[in-house]
Amino acid sequence: MNMENIEFRIKSETNEEYKISSLIEPIIENQGYLIVQVKVNQHEKILQIMLEKINAELNIDDCKKISRSIMPLIDLNNVLPEDYRVEISSPGVDRLLVRPKDFLENIGNEIKIELLEKIENKKKYKGKIEGFAENILNLKAIKIDNDVESYEEIQIPITIINKAKLILNDNLFK
Repeated sequence: MNMENIEFRIKSETNEEYKISSLIEPIIENQGYLIVQVKVNQHEKILQIMLEKINAELNIDDCKKISRSIMPLIDLNNVLPEDYRVEISSPGVDRLLVRPKDFLENIGNEIKIELLEKIENKKKYKGKIEGFAENILNLKAIKIDNDVESYEEIQIPITIINKAKLILNDNLFK
């Protein structure tokens, strides 16, 4: 596996989350996994780390292995208060799309997307992934004018995407 070729990742993370993901990402990638999202839930005092395994399905043993390898680093660097729990899991069916491969693997599926900057005076879109090439997402976006639904093709550079999430529907379970 060529680790120099780890793709760009959309990071909609707080400074605290970014600090943690930057710390653990090299260890996780060296073991054959990719971070999908690092989320600190301050209300429930949980650090959630969503991962995917390169070339296979993530299982409970993978989660235990990653936990054992990153916990000493998290403790040593004091990046979390002592009373926090760490949860490691897969991203689930209605997952976040964070890398170019995620968009390519989900062509034909519907997503909700939030942008860092406006395209045609909008920062939020919902639509179907029509294609993805050269870090540009082709989205068939739903447009509603006077209760009439239509579609518009929009090209969105991956670098201005803040968050992209699959919409749970029957198509995802096929």
